[in-house]
Parts: sequence; C-alpha cells; structure tokens
Amino acid sequence: MRLIVLGKHRLRRWALDIVLMVLVVAGVYVWTQWRGASDVATPATLPVLTLQKLDGQWVQYHPGANQVTLINFWSTDCPPCIAEIPALNWLQQWFGGIGFTVLGVAVAGNTPQAIAAARSRFAMDYPLYADKNGAAAQILGGVTLTPTSLLINHKGQIVGRYVGAISLPVVVWRLLWMSHE
Repeated sequence: MRLIVLGKHRLRRWALDIVLMVLVVAGVYVWTQWRGASDVATPATLPVLTLQKLDGQWVQYHPGANQVTLINFWSTDCPPCIAEIPALNWLQQWFGGIGFTVLGVAVAGNTPQAIAAARSRFAMDYPLYADKNGAAAQILGGVTLTPTSLLINHKGQIVGRYVGAISLPVVVWRLLWMSHE
C-alpha cells in the first residue's frame, strides 16, 4: 500500500479549495431558498376561509388573537409538498402550541380520505383541512402552485408568501423576527 504525501503547499491549496467549494454551495443554497420567500410589502388582513374538516364538516377559519399561523396549501400527489412535511412537523413541534400553529390546507381535488391517508402515512401532527371547492385559494389571490405557504402574524395579517417547498431557515428567521415586533 502506497501512501500519498502532500507537500505543505499542496495541503494548503487543497484546504482552500474545500473551503471555497463549501462557501459556493452554501451561497447557492441561501440564494435559492430566500428567492422563493417574499415578505408582503403591505400586509393584508387574512379573510375568513371556509374549509372542510376531514370528517366532512365545514368550518370558518380565521386566526385567533395573538396567534401566528403558517398556512400551507399542499396536495397529496405533490412531491415537494410531501418532501416539506418533516419541516412542517418540526415547526409545529418546536413552535406549536400557544401562539403558533401550522395549518395544512389540501387544495381542490384532494378527498378527505386521501388527506387522512397522507396524515397517517407521513405522521403529520398539525391540523389538516381541505379546500374542496378552491374558494380559499381563490380568495387569497389564486394559489396556483403547490406548495404555497402564507405566514399570518399575530394581528391576522399576511406577512409572508412562500411559493415552493419552505426553507426552515427562512421561516424560523421570520418567526424569530416577528417575536420582536
């Protein structure tokens, strides 16, 4: 077995190359994740949403006073939607409870049975509803791509819109920032 011995100069060059590659990868990650996030310039108040519970009962949803909500529009047959479920579960586990909740809203075309099956299969531990007729997506300006998430502040205003799978650093940063507002 032959050992390769690197000279002092080569070792430094190799370490510099590794550091530069890590910085480039981190930069690309941050740029692509923050690109899909947008703070809403003029926050609009979240309208009352009519949603269907998994048992078929219709409910009117509006966030409670001093409640921060991340409303996630998703579909049971959407790979990025499924891929972000662990991140949503993590948010609910760490920030959930009094003052914050993740709310999953399956877009039109998803049956309550399919949503319940996804909840069981992917261990989703946040409230799930169906936007059976698409009215909630329409009233919010037409949610056309899944996943799309809306961040609602403690005043009931839409302060963030995230198209595509959410990025935990982006949402956690915004939640921490909101706690100081």
